[in-house]
Amino acid sequence: MSLRVRIVLAIALLFLTGSAVGLALAGWQADKVLREELVAAMAGGRLTIAGAVQSLPRSEDPAGDLTRLVASFDGARHLRASLTDTAGATLAISHPLPVEPAPAWFAGLFHPDVAAERIDLQGRGAIVLTPVAANDVAAVWTEFVDLVGVLAVSFAIGAILLWLTVGRALRPLSDFSAAFERIGAGDYAAKVREAGPSELARVGRAVNVMAARLAAMQDRTHRLEQQIATLQDEERADLARDLHDEIGPHLFAVNVDAAMARRLIDEGKSAEAGRQMGAIQQSVAHMQRLVRDILGRLRPTELIDLGLAAAIGELVDFWRARHPAIAFEIDVAEDETLALTENARETLYRVVQEGLANAVRHGRPGRIEVRVGRLTDGEVFARVADNGAPTGKPEGGGFGLIGMRERVAAAKGTLLIERGLGWTVTARLTARAEELEDAP
Repeated sequence: MSLRVRIVLAIALLFLTGSAVGLALAGWQADKVLREELVAAMAGGRLTIAGAVQSLPRSEDPAGDLTRLVASFDGARHLRASLTDTAGATLAISHPLPVEPAPAWFAGLFHPDVAAERIDLQGRGAIVLTPVAANDVAAVWTEFVDLVGVLAVSFAIGAILLWLTVGRALRPLSDFSAAFERIGAGDYAAKVREAGPSELARVGRAVNVMAARLAAMQDRTHRLEQQIATLQDEERADLARDLHDEIGPHLFAVNVDAAMARRLIDEGKSAEAGRQMGAIQQSVAHMQRLVRDILGRLRPTELIDLGLAAAIGELVDFWRARHPAIAFEIDVAEDETLALTENARETLYRVVQEGLANAVRHGRPGRIEVRVGRLTDGEVFARVADNGAPTGKPEGGGFGLIGMRERVAAAKGTLLIERGLGWTVTARLTARAEELEDAP
């Protein structure tokens, strides 16, 4: 059952209940008024008969006067008078006002409880006054039919107006449902009209704000996907360059030295062959260091094996070897002092890694400072500062900084970017260690 039908039925039930209670009260009041009118009519009849009885001794035609007295009650609304002789036989009876009687079931609802009265005529019989409620009950029935008709017409008109009003008021809900379906399907451009009652208008505004935020999040997600793709391409290019420029020549040298050593061994020149084997060992050792550096860039295993300080030291050594003109200053607290979880160490390491990469590649600095420690309020921080040219707007959404923001936010921390002589990037983790352990 729709909400519209439920509202209309609820209000209709309330209307019918109120009408029923109102009609019951009106019936009770009518029964009370009917009894009062019958009591008053009986009192008036008694007075009329008492005056006539007093004049009977002076009457020349007592029997005729009594008959005319009973006839005077013809057309009465509330009384019937009847004349009886001493034996109880009816001599004359009045005829109340004729009326279309009410239905028996309706008349049975009224109980005025007013009894008939017998008035003795001093040896000439008696006059019996009987209350008649049929006329008033018929009048009440007519009023009841009219009232029910008015209520029925009012109910029909009210129900139609209520149906139209509720339908118009709830029309935005259909727009909301359609908008939610579109949003659920990924169409965040869905909008709803901010119309209708103030409550639904506020819901409409909230739906539009939600859709706009989801659209912004979708756009941000697309940018992050592009960032990931860009970083992957850059990383692949760096790896290819390192493999080609560093490992490739050494592999060629190892191949040449191995061929030379084999030839010297065949010629019996073991001393010279030994020197060639030593050269091969040096080349292999160099390639092992290069492979370890590459693996460290892909996954900092030093975080587990050596700790955060050693891992950052390896990272700085990597850039120092490639940019000897840059002075690196490192101040990283020991892992025991920081008391970090694995997730927190990973977050701080990635912040330093991205900060160093940005500074070296884009800032052209002469000096880079790396600081990692614990503040007095229990927070831990990682800061990378350089004195390079502060060009660009990294706080506006560079891919590397967006990634850092997302990673720090996931660890329940904050990332601050300041522009001075160069750029300073500071990450602060405010969560406790057990909270950081649960961070994604």
